[in-house]
Amino acid sequence: MAIWEGRMTSAVLAGTPRTPWREDLLGAARTLSVLTVVGGACGAFVVGVVGRLAMFLLAALNPDATGVTSDDGFVMGQVTLSGSAQLVLAGLQLGVIGAGFYVVVRGLIIGPSWFRLLTVSLGPAVVVGAIVVHTDGVDFRLLEPLWLAAGLFIALPAVYVALLHVLGERALERWRPTSWLMAIGLAPWVLLLPVTLALAAGFTALRSLRGYDTGRALLLSPWPARFLRAGLAVLCLAALIDLRNDLVALS
Repeated sequence: MAIWEGRMTSAVLAGTPRTPWREDLLGAARTLSVLTVVGGACGAFVVGVVGRLAMFLLAALNPDATGVTSDDGFVMGQVTLSGSAQLVLAGLQLGVIGAGFYVVVRGLIIGPSWFRLLTVSLGPAVVVGAIVVHTDGVDFRLLEPLWLAAGLFIALPAVYVALLHVLGERALERWRPTSWLMAIGLAPWVLLLPVTLALAAGFTALRSLRGYDTGRALLLSPWPARFLRAGLAVLCLAALIDLRNDLVALS
């Protein structure tokens, strides 16, 4: 904890009011751009490749489900070029959105490397798992064994976030994108304008707080980060309870 709080203090002090807005803005844009590129690639791989393999495995174990349309609109047991392309594009979109969430929460990650990787992966896995696993529809009532079907779709977001965390942080350390590469990384956010505006508002608020003694003291205090972590822990706990209830109802 002390190590993290020291890093947080350094980060806040580095962005004092004496730092030009343009410099801070370019730094934030670079971070978002790099993580968007990495997140999009990881999402396309995990959903388009790993997800397709998971579907293939479940289809092989459930031949009676062949030809049935899943809750997501895919025909079980049927592999087509258009369907695979659609899956990759869906993964790309979800990967970009996931990168945006990661940008928001990455400053709250604490502990040694193994603990950061564990917590940043398991949290989204539980939350997304609670959304994906449901008692209505055909997916989890038709596909067996239930533990495997549910486990695979819970594991996919965990794998995605783990890859984003490891590859994204390394890319931020080593990659200095050119202007046109930054433009490519930021281009998807033009289509996600409401989320982009929310990210811009958060950046502006944090940057403005540094201009006041009270605001800087608040940012240097460990309590806001602890409060936010507690909120995320409550969210994960609620998702875990919901996931458990759905699995019990399906079994």
